Amino acid sequence: MRFELEIAPLDLDLTLGCGQTFRWRRGPDGSWSGVLSESRVRLFKDGTVLAAEATPGDSDIAIQVEKFLRARDDIARIQKELRRDRTLAPGMARLRGLRIVKLDEWECLISFILATYANIPRISKMVESLAAGYGRRISPGAYTFPDRRRLAKASERELAKLGLGYRARYVHEACATVDDEGLGRLLRMGYDDLRAGLIELPGVGDKVADCVSLFGFGRLEAFPIDVWMERALSRLYGQKGSYSKLRRFASERFGRYAGYAQEYLYHNERLRAQGQACLFLEQ
Repeated sequence: MRFELEIAPLDLDLTLGCGQTFRWRRGPDGSWSGVLSESRVRLFKDGTVLAAEATPGDSDIAIQVEKFLRARDDIARIQKELRRDRTLAPGMARLRGLRIVKLDEWECLISFILATYANIPRISKMVESLAAGYGRRISPGAYTFPDRRRLAKASERELAKLGLGYRARYVHEACATVDDEGLGRLLRMGYDDLRAGLIELPGVGDKVADCVSLFGFGRLEAFPIDVWMERALSRLYGQKGSYSKLRRFASERFGRYAGYAQEYLYHNERLRAQGQACLFLEQ
């Protein structure tokens, strides 16, 4: 099934290659392939249009792609508000195509539980092992992410055999702790209550709670802080200290679109680490 969408601005490389999600791969032709719900999806730009191919392609797959890429986010408005920050203002225009993604809440929770103390290739390998072991086969090499009930049938030992290491216990406990009703309650919460509720779950600390709040539950005010963000906040803003201190600073500085500011700063730090020209420099 092939279809076209108009989502602008959109840069697939910036959006899908910046650590928000672990199941998308860039092809040699510049297209990106991944799994959304029950379909394998390939995305590529055809001029100004976003073209998509889906296998098998549910009747609402176009809506799923739009939701995944947060097509309704008003990037011009978001950047206008963040432009009040003197540090972000000069280089932000070059990142107009970077969009926050919206993952399935359950998939996001388990994925970021697996993401603790692991790099992106390792995380991707663990997520794909989990999908291949307990998801449903869509096409050769492509599997759905396992739902909670299916994953709950796996023992901790069986999960560990997939290469999850100590994280197998957290995944196993999360399956036993979170039910559909619990997810529903979390969905109805505001950011602060959501974050507090997530931290109560096995394997979820400050950073994972903020990642899941942002990329899974769509709370754009969340500002996940990892070593990249610690470096950025120290170098660009002179801010050091505990997670709560840095989180408070980010909230006060960037407001309701702190999540977008975080992605911009994250991309900037990666450019710097690669020896490329930074977009944001010390004032």
